[in-house]
Amino acid sequence: MKMDLRKYKFFFFDFDGVIVDSLDIKTKAFGELFGKYGKDVSSKVMDYHRNNGGVSRYDKFKYYYKNLLCKNINKEIIGRLDKSYSKLVVKKVIAAPYIRDALFFIRMLNRVKRDCFIISGTPQKEIRYILKRRKISQLFKEVVGSPVNKIDNLKRLIDDYEINPEEAIFFGDARSDYKAAKENNIWFVRIVKNKKSELNGLLSAPKLKDFSLLKNNFKKSHDTL
Repeated sequence: MKMDLRKYKFFFFDFDGVIVDSLDIKTKAFGELFGKYGKDVSSKVMDYHRNNGGVSRYDKFKYYYKNLLCKNINKEIIGRLDKSYSKLVVKKVIAAPYIRDALFFIRMLNRVKRDCFIISGTPQKEIRYILKRRKISQLFKEVVGSPVNKIDNLKRLIDDYEINPEEAIFFGDARSDYKAAKENNIWFVRIVKNKKSELNGLLSAPKLKDFSLLKNNFKKSHDTL
C-alpha cells in the first residue's frame, strides 16, 4: 500500500500498541488486578480491556465494578486500583520493545520538521513519565492523556496549535483513536498487528501492521515527506 504523506504537517499517535508493543502487558495487569475475584471475572476483565483500547483505566474500573462485580465504586477505591495497576505496568512499559520502525519513523518526521503528538488513554502524568524514562519526550510537541478523553484532547491541540485538520493524520489501534480522528475531521490510519484487533472490521481506514512500509518509503526517496 502506497501512502503519500507529503501534505501532512501534524502527526498524532496513540502510544500502547502503536509506538510501543505494550498491549499484552496491560491486558495481563488488568487480569492480575482482578484475579482475586476468580478466573471468570479476570477473563472478562481482560476481554473488555482488549475490546476497548484507549479508554481511560478509570472508566474501565467503573465498568468492572458496576457490571462484573455488582459493587459500588468511589474515588478512594479508584485511587487504590490506580496505584496498584501502575505498579504492575509502568516498569514493564518502559522496558517494552517498540513497534517495528515506529521510532525510526518518528525520528524521520522530526528531521523533516513535522510536529508529532501523543494522545493516550494512560493518565497524563504517567505517560509523560514513561516517555521521559524512555528518553523520547523531545520527539513530541506535546503529550496528553487521561482523564480528558481523546476527542477533547485532540480538539484542544488542534485549537492551541492552529492546526488545519486536512494537514493532520492520526495513527491508532483502537476505536477511541478512530472516533477522536473522525470527530475532528482528521485522516486515520489503523495499526493492526493481529486478528483480534478491535479495528479489523474498519474497512474505511488504511491498515498497517507496523511502520516498516513508511521506513522503506523514506529509504527510496529523501523527499517522501
